[in-house]
Amino acid sequence: MVKNNIKNITVLVVLNILAFILHQYFINPAIQVESTPVVNIKFSYLVNAIASLSLCVAILILKKKYEEQIGFVFLGLSVVKMILLFILINPTNDMGSVTKVDALALFIPFGLNLVMEQIFIVKLLKISDLAKELKK
Repeated sequence: MVKNNIKNITVLVVLNILAFILHQYFINPAIQVESTPVVNIKFSYLVNAIASLSLCVAILILKKKYEEQIGFVFLGLSVVKMILLFILINPTNDMGSVTKVDALALFIPFGLNLVMEQIFIVKLLKISDLAKELKK
């Protein structure tokens, strides 16, 4: 179980690094920037990765106590994570609007990590269901 979680964490970190490199060198230059971006891409990827890892660890801890409601726990923690990310990263500029570059810098890492979290949860639930079946 620990090996599997280490593998998942490694995949999450490597994918974030690869996505950051692709974002930095391919997506940003392709977009016409009208003003200076508000969101620091490095900070966005770092905060998203840390929040995602924290959410996965919290799910692992809460899984034992709330095994039947783990989907709702995940949903609630995801909402809290999104609110915290929006507060920490805050993509709005001085005029109160969000540019395309800043929106992408917030939502690409968020989307990537959300998909990875969902894969982690599905694997966790499949392992849990398999263990229940074996006990019968």
